[in-house]
Amino acid sequence: MKVLLNSLRKPYRKKIILTLACLPMFAFASSNNAPQLPTQEHVMAQMEKVANWQVARTQHMTHVGRARAGSEAYGRWIQGAFYKGLTKLAERSENPFYETWIGYVGNAHNWKMGKVKYFADDHVIGQTNLWYYRRHKNEEALAPVKDTFDWLIEKAPDNSLEFVAGRNKDNVHNCQWRWCWADALFMGPPVLFELSAITGDPKYADYAHKEFQATIAYLQDPKSKLLFRDSRYFDKQGKFGEQVFWSRGMGWVYAGVVHVLENLPRDHQYRSYYESLYEELTLAIVELQKQDGAWPMSLLAGEKYAEPETSGTAFFTYGIAWGINSGLLDRNTYLPNVKKGWKVLSSAVHPDGKFGWVQGVNEKPDVVTKNDSQLFGVGAFLLAGSAMYDLLEPQ
Repeated sequence: MKVLLNSLRKPYRKKIILTLACLPMFAFASSNNAPQLPTQEHVMAQMEKVANWQVARTQHMTHVGRARAGSEAYGRWIQGAFYKGLTKLAERSENPFYETWIGYVGNAHNWKMGKVKYFADDHVIGQTNLWYYRRHKNEEALAPVKDTFDWLIEKAPDNSLEFVAGRNKDNVHNCQWRWCWADALFMGPPVLFELSAITGDPKYADYAHKEFQATIAYLQDPKSKLLFRDSRYFDKQGKFGEQVFWSRGMGWVYAGVVHVLENLPRDHQYRSYYESLYEELTLAIVELQKQDGAWPMSLLAGEKYAEPETSGTAFFTYGIAWGINSGLLDRNTYLPNVKKGWKVLSSAVHPDGKFGWVQGVNEKPDVVTKNDSQLFGVGAFLLAGSAMYDLLEPQ
């Protein structure tokens, strides 16, 4: 951190140091206890406050080059999800620190992808690579992404999507050569669609579309329209006797569809499929929001889940706000969902900037407390904040 700060011009150093300090929270004013829209200034202050807290407490950021074990290593999904959110903040903040930081860390790690070349969890960092490439034409950021997917498309894995016990030599399940779990739809497809947009080569989008459709066909419940996390949950019941549809698992899917749509022009041959899917998922999701504005960790458990889990809530708030901004959803109809969701997220920000109520690494509904936080939860919060910020843009 000190090295990076010293590398910036003095006015920027001063601004960054000031914004790394605790920022004040802004309350929602309301005469009838219904949540009101915040100001853009409030949303930006919250985003920067949370991002600053997280940057300052992420080990690899202060010790670039030091190895991190497991899924927390650079290039893997936990950091990849955080950086996806940080790119959205960098696009909107007047503070140059965030974009500078993304470039600094990416360059320090040679823009590498995750260690398992076919595994979607190790692909999500590619979204940050491509974002940086678009803004800086940095070929070093593009090359690892293209190499990974050229290799994968040539391999053309046809493994079963059934999630069975046992791991292979890469410590992943054999079905994970493909997108056999809901989370993968956030991690992998958006990278491929954007790679097609950047290179002009349709093979990446064609591969992604084929595999995306296969996953939806396999994991989507025809009645609720929700996706099971993976095939192990087809027949499981939650602690209240409900079918198990995990909030964050569905959040990964919903945000993944948004990111695919962001990379498809209006006249693209695949656009209508993803718009229809987005609208179908939206209708299912909004019905499940609790009275307090959060979504239950087990989506069909409703009010029985008292805890305001924030990672799923952030993804849903993000996706609905994005739909309003994009003209896919009616503002008057869906704005109440967004306002209630944002109130939950904003209230989960601790005075020092820590973002709480984030369920830890998991694959199903479990437990969460006010003090629980994680990089991927911060990434989801920054996504939600970016859509809220855009929603508040003067018409």
